Amino acid sequence: MENEREMLGEPLNYDKLIDIGVDLVTELGAINLTVAEFIKLEKGSVIDLKKPAGESVELYINNKIVGRGEVIVFEENLAVRINEILDSDTLIQYFKKERR
Repeated sequence: MENEREMLGEPLNYDKLIDIGVDLVTELGAINLTVAEFIKLEKGSVIDLKKPAGESVELYINNKIVGRGEVIVFEENLAVRINEILDSDTLIQYFKKERR
């Protein structure tokens, strides 16, 4: 039915998609450790993620990149300032594909 409306040029109703919960994930960094290196870690150990402060991070929804941001300190917590994000039409297309 939606495909028929889309072909006729009628606007699609995205109301059912808008309220779907999604997990927004950003990865601060990753490293490879051997088991021996991991076992030596203890409380207070520092893991160097080899990522300079202020470098951009990717934002993911359902394992798809939807934007980029920068790690900042906000009210004593780490946060991400969004610098780039996909337009809403592209995001809706992602969610439509996930729904099928």
